[in-house]
Amino acid sequence: MMSKNANFGWNDANNASIGMTIQQIEYFLQLSDELHYWRTSYKVNITQSVLSRQIKALEDELQLTLFKRSNRKVELTPAGKFLQQQWKPLIDELNAAALYARKIHEGAGGHIVINHPGSISYDILPDMLARVAAEFPEIKVELVQIRHSQETEMLKAFKIDICYSRHKHEDELLTSTLIRHDNLALMVPSAHPIVTAADISTASLQNERFILSTFTEGETFGMKMDEVFAAYNIDPAIRFESDFGSVIMSLVKKGLGISVIPYSYSLANFPGVRFIPLPFEVPLYLIWRKNEENEVIKNVLNILI
Repeated sequence: MMSKNANFGWNDANNASIGMTIQQIEYFLQLSDELHYWRTSYKVNITQSVLSRQIKALEDELQLTLFKRSNRKVELTPAGKFLQQQWKPLIDELNAAALYARKIHEGAGGHIVINHPGSISYDILPDMLARVAAEFPEIKVELVQIRHSQETEMLKAFKIDICYSRHKHEDELLTSTLIRHDNLALMVPSAHPIVTAADISTASLQNERFILSTFTEGETFGMKMDEVFAAYNIDPAIRFESDFGSVIMSLVKKGLGISVIPYSYSLANFPGVRFIPLPFEVPLYLIWRKNEENEVIKNVLNILI
């Protein structure tokens, strides 16, 4: 979590004092945000004198000055700014870990957050949730859809627990398994002249406007899109991007363009659009944290894998 320009190494850490408390660090971070003793003391529900004593005790422990104080304002010293940058993400991680420990303590009656692409909403997701509900009726399941670029960090930060993804993330703290491959399809408005796979060609696609998912460099699904367009020898004119398949289907129905999307979206029976299967597939992975300690998540994984 150290900044790239920080010259703070393990020798410094070994020599640092460990007498400070998490409470003192949290008071420091609150004051470093507010830069006002009265507002900070009100926010953390202590008196100004207690806040001042805690900050002074922290400074004494660290043997440095964290704030410049005057009658009119409070400012961070350079050392204070450095510690603010370093400690804030660490405190956030500590709080996240504490919340996660609470989830572990809850056991079978706990709460689990599952991320998924919209394309599985109409086939395996309902079946999966039915199995979970049958086995563990007291578990609360929260379903979210996040960007592929956020999946790894949110798993490691305990903000999501299980992740269905089109991208196989490589990370030493995570593990994954391939669930299946899904066919892609060309999605067009119902009245569009492209009706069958035989109608799909460079000429028929060349002047079309496309509505696609938002891609990041190196993403599996985005690379597959490049493969599709290379096969038809076109450089697609992308007019709209969305991370939500339901939005893409609505825009295609409105005649604002056509799309390439997993064929499983056809199970939504969305009116006004037509799906034409393509000879291309995209993977679907299940990803979770290695050495998972949460019994709720381990129980659910045993159902899903």
